[in-house]
Amino acid sequence: MLVVSMPRKWFKRGPGAWSAWGLMHGLRLLLQVLPLSWIEPMGSTLGAALYRFMGPRRDVALANLRTALGTSVDPARRRRILRCLSRHLGVMALELGHPRYLGPQSMRRFVALSGKEHLETALGRGRGAILVTAHFGNFPLMLARLALEDYLLGVIIRAPRHRPTARFLDEWRSRFGIVTLRDKPRRASVRDALHHLKRNGVLVVHIDLNASRKDLYVPFFGQWVPTFRGPAALSLRTDAPLLPAFIYRVAGLHHRIEIQPGLEIPHEENPEERSWKLLLDLTRAAEETIRRHPEQWWWMHRRFRKARPPEEVGRPLPEIRT
Repeated sequence: MLVVSMPRKWFKRGPGAWSAWGLMHGLRLLLQVLPLSWIEPMGSTLGAALYRFMGPRRDVALANLRTALGTSVDPARRRRILRCLSRHLGVMALELGHPRYLGPQSMRRFVALSGKEHLETALGRGRGAILVTAHFGNFPLMLARLALEDYLLGVIIRAPRHRPTARFLDEWRSRFGIVTLRDKPRRASVRDALHHLKRNGVLVVHIDLNASRKDLYVPFFGQWVPTFRGPAALSLRTDAPLLPAFIYRVAGLHHRIEIQPGLEIPHEENPEERSWKLLLDLTRAAEETIRRHPEQWWWMHRRFRKARPPEEVGRPLPEIRT
């Protein structure tokens, strides 16, 4: 029975994961000798191939674009956004593997950092700081760039199922002194996160993870989706400030990190309501950023898979900020 079941599991999950792992290792060898000037054209070519061979994920991405942006964006425009995203991902892959691009001087040249004063103010309280971001722009590059500022930097990660790929990414983060914290098991994740914040560390969390249906439902592009309550719960428990932070590609190989001011903590007595309002503000910050640069969010991510109709959630849709 084992002999029969293993190939089925491998063909279900294995080829894509092993291909990605092999591609990363192959690129790492190639990038040792690749000039910086070749990153963008070669990455764009790689991204074009990614779009062509994306398979079912292309349908998921186009459906997500339709769900999020509605009829204001026609089908041709949705396809253009996805092609731009594919090119961005191709360039991103080369950026993250190029040893000279990831050098300290190079990163300071190519990755501008704004809003650092907000993070410094937050850390001045001595309770750590929680940076809340999304799968947007070259988000791993944001970690590497922030690590240059000598912060005690950690990130909560949902590890890929493919163990060689997970080890590869862990090693990449460790090169920059980034502490990797797993999101599961949850009790251990909370323990490690509390320890990190107690040391006045900076903890990076993604607000757009696919969360459990037991988590809080928050509107994202008009869809009520379960949202990881971790950042709000950690902030309320430790008094660590919550700061939205995003990186986006400006042009070519140049990026910009924007750290926003810390959120105000709601005054509601009900802890669940306080958490919900914080998650709403964080999700809104992510949505507003994605709307400005729709070609840089991972639309192939199945973020709306667990969406519920408003009548099941039991809340009115909050007014959209202008």
